[in-house]
Amino acid sequence: MTFQELLDLMFGGLLGMTLHDIGLRLVLGLGIGFCIGLTGVGGGVLVMPALTVVLKLGPVTAVGTASLYAFLTKIYASYAHFRLKTIDFATSGWFLVGAIPADIIVAWLVTKCAKGPDAAAFKAVLGSFIQWVVLFAAAMLVVNAIWKRERKKRGVESKGGLCGEGCQWLRRTSAIFFGAIVGAVIASTSVGGGVLIVPILIIFFGLSAKKTVGTSIFVALVLTFVTSLVFGKGGTMVAWTSIIMAAGSLGGVYAGSKLSVKLPEGPLQAIVITLIFIAVSMMFMGERTKAPEKAETQVRNATLLEAEPRPAMEAITSPGEIPILEQ
Repeated sequence: MTFQELLDLMFGGLLGMTLHDIGLRLVLGLGIGFCIGLTGVGGGVLVMPALTVVLKLGPVTAVGTASLYAFLTKIYASYAHFRLKTIDFATSGWFLVGAIPADIIVAWLVTKCAKGPDAAAFKAVLGSFIQWVVLFAAAMLVVNAIWKRERKKRGVESKGGLCGEGCQWLRRTSAIFFGAIVGAVIASTSVGGGVLIVPILIIFFGLSAKKTVGTSIFVALVLTFVTSLVFGKGGTMVAWTSIIMAAGSLGGVYAGSKLSVKLPEGPLQAIVITLIFIAVSMMFMGERTKAPEKAETQVRNATLLEAEPRPAMEAITSPGEIPILEQ
């Protein structure tokens, strides 16, 4: 037995993975963390393609695994923003009033449907839905980057947003409503912690840039924690994959953050957004290549069923009866 085989045996018994599996997850976490540290965007949108295309996880397991990964990577960031006092607890509180119940209900339904009689059809629909949500999130990143650039040029700072600061009932009702939508999306796709919450907080609630980032991270921390609990209880999560990728992200975030202060923001965002669209394209291409394989498998199974010999009718051998044989 070689040294590598010995290590594979040790890790296989402990984590159920080989050194190659662990290294691949560390590299994926490193790359995703690097993109996050470089521009602060793209984490959730990159995780799902990494899990479904590279690691070949099913859509339901990928959502649970990505949710735990997102929770682990947001713990320190939430603590840092708490110390900086850049979390709007009033807005995030009302946001979570609508988000947490929606998150729990949708996550529970997803885990139940994944084990139901129509599980295969449900997973196919969920996989397609995740792809379109990731594509929409990537488009939102582009829109948000352009909008942020224009606001910076004009020196515009919104006050109160569309909901206004004076009308508290409208702000609270809107927060609950949008929270429910975001909670449902995160529970079903694990995407939306940044790309959906950030535009809502800026446009409708008029939060400053610093408070928008801190509040969105805190809200996403709570929702991904809730989603992880539900999916973990349902047995649709690969916890060690999340933990290893999160460990790899630490080094990536640090390296990306150091490099981000030395390079212009515009080209950096363009690079990350390009990577995101490449990842989304890989998801769609992977699904298209699966379709012919599924069709071929169905045809092969049908052919085998037709080729199987049918058993002859058994003779009736009850006392007093003449055996009736198949003609």
